[in-house]
Amino acid sequence: MSYLKTLMASGALATAGFAASLGSAQADEPFVVGILGANYAIPAARAQYEGVAAGLKERGIEYKFLDAMLDINKQVSQIDQFVTEGVDALVINVAGDPNAVLAPLKRAEAAGIPVFGIGGTPGFDALVVQADIPSAEQGVRSGDYLCEATGGKGEVALIKTIELPTLSPRWDMARETMQAHCPDLKIVAEERAIPDDSATARPIAENLLTRFPNLTAIWTSGDGPALGAGLAAKSAGRDIIVTGINGEAFAQAGIKQGLIDASWDMEPVKVGYDLSMWVADILQGKVDKPAETVVFTPENVPEWTAETIDQWKPYEERIAFPGLQ
Repeated sequence: MSYLKTLMASGALATAGFAASLGSAQADEPFVVGILGANYAIPAARAQYEGVAAGLKERGIEYKFLDAMLDINKQVSQIDQFVTEGVDALVINVAGDPNAVLAPLKRAEAAGIPVFGIGGTPGFDALVVQADIPSAEQGVRSGDYLCEATGGKGEVALIKTIELPTLSPRWDMARETMQAHCPDLKIVAEERAIPDDSATARPIAENLLTRFPNLTAIWTSGDGPALGAGLAAKSAGRDIIVTGINGEAFAQAGIKQGLIDASWDMEPVKVGYDLSMWVADILQGKVDKPAETVVFTPENVPEWTAETIDQWKPYEERIAFPGLQ
């Protein structure tokens, strides 16, 4: 058991003050943070985790990384693994049904391990700091973009992905925005690409193009699916509007090739890095542990189109990736 856990078990934190006790803990041994990823294979998600690790490394804090690969049962076991190892804090990006992780997160809380989130942990109220990716704003802006680009009329299909708390606001808000701002742009289908990559989305888009010969646009929840949809449209000789979300390398390639019309960046590196500063400040006693969950969202959500894509930078050039394994 680390010195931090010993303090918590003895009740010293309650009397000496959380931040002061954490600060003294560092003198005993390096802090270790367990990073629980939902899916490292997605470039934008990977950038978040690498951003967290880069910030912790900068502050002299050690980290361990486990990837759930969108398997919520695996993530439950991984949380318990980190609790058993006695890490000093957890950073989690929930990989599926948030109800599944409530029990292990409560076990972490009972063990005195502060929990930080990339996105929310519905039902778990002890989250210390929540870094919210701007999914809702991405949904609104992509919906408004399609209203304008289509002239507010026609047919649009949505290609979503796995239902995650961090992702569902994208399609929910895109749908609501189009229904409110351009009701004559009819949503004719909603499909899911799991995993959300080009290879999975392309046949889904091909099917949509066959079913809906008057389809005006395809909205997708990520840049990989957008690239697949764009390739399907090009192969079919169909001139339709295709949008993605994330601002990944797929978006850069697709926009430059004329396969994707627009994508909205989630600033994943900054999200991860800024969260790491909260983790480090609290563990190292720079700030007190907040009484209630602190929630922050990046202020900037760049829109990438043919006019702006030359300003795009790869995630690895926005920050030096430690190279999580």
